[in-house]
Amino acid sequence: MTKIAILSLSLLTIMSGAAVAPAIADIVAAFPDSPAILGKLVLSTPALAIIPVSLITGFLSNKISRKTLIYTGLILYTFGGAGGGFADSITVLLAMRFILGAGVGILMPISMGIIADIYSGDEKIQTMGFAGAANNLGGVTATILSGFLAAYHWRASFGVYLLGIIVLILVALYIPDNKPKSKDSGSDKIKIKNSAGYLMWGIAIFLLMVVFYTIPINISLYISQKGLGGSEISGIAISVMNGTAFITGLVFGKINKLLKRWLPIVLLTVFSISFYLLASYPMLPVVTIALMAGGFSMGAFVPFIMNGVTSLKNETNSAAGTSVVSSFLYAGQFASPLITDRAALLTTGNGISNIFLLVSISMAGLAVILIIHFASGLFFNIRRTA
Repeated sequence: MTKIAILSLSLLTIMSGAAVAPAIADIVAAFPDSPAILGKLVLSTPALAIIPVSLITGFLSNKISRKTLIYTGLILYTFGGAGGGFADSITVLLAMRFILGAGVGILMPISMGIIADIYSGDEKIQTMGFAGAANNLGGVTATILSGFLAAYHWRASFGVYLLGIIVLILVALYIPDNKPKSKDSGSDKIKIKNSAGYLMWGIAIFLLMVVFYTIPINISLYISQKGLGGSEISGIAISVMNGTAFITGLVFGKINKLLKRWLPIVLLTVFSISFYLLASYPMLPVVTIALMAGGFSMGAFVPFIMNGVTSLKNETNSAAGTSVVSSFLYAGQFASPLITDRAALLTTGNGISNIFLLVSISMAGLAVILIIHFASGLFFNIRRTA
């Protein structure tokens, strides 16, 4: 039950901001006097709080017990999440989303840090995959429920965050507490050695979230504008993507062993195809296939990156590295609509389909760069051994 309790924390984290994505079109319509971009920020505002709080959590984890931090995070998560349904203005709604983000900022590094502390080797890689699967299982459950609740009223969709109460009970019963670890004399050297690695993985997950978050941010408006359905269809569509990511996370260990260093190239290629289909073929069957492809890439990319991060872990505190990279992750979520909307306007053109087209081209370009990099390395290795 300890592993189940640990993984239950992952139900609440990465997709927390996107849980009410099916209701975005209704939320934008409910506040007609507010700019449409503020409606999109309902999904990405939590990241604005997550970034600093996640960094602070890495520091506090050396001074405060694990359970105290988790309890605090879950209380903020549940209050800020469910409280959004009572907002009477877009400003109040964004404030509640900020509180939600503070809760996630505590939970994210702790949930990944526990895995790195307890497990190692193949079991750690497998458990990272399970954590990614749990992320997406939470996304599937939340978006389906949110979509149907939004059909009743957009305010009801925020009730999905009451899941935090169930997780709080599991944590209280099954996760052991720990004493804050003291800093040893070599820890500063470890931090300096690992900082470049944290930065590399941080940039990688930032770019991943800028790209991926264009789907939950825009898919509800996309489906509505293309006449493909309402909030219920949006919820099911996002859940198809999250469901595919969930299955991918369960088998991530095997996928990682099979593809090895070629894994990121495969994932970038699949991402590119996914966004091209969304940009070019606004038909529900094609959209479903595209979202499944995007879910596959996302379901493998997050545990791939998090495994790389925790392989560089600080010997005294696994939450240190994950807190830094978590900040980059949520910075990417927050920046996604700001970067992609503007970049598409300057290149492919205005509109959601053009945003998806720009992302497709960018992912294809990155895949080609990696192929050239790997091929050139292989060529020079052959020459040296000849």
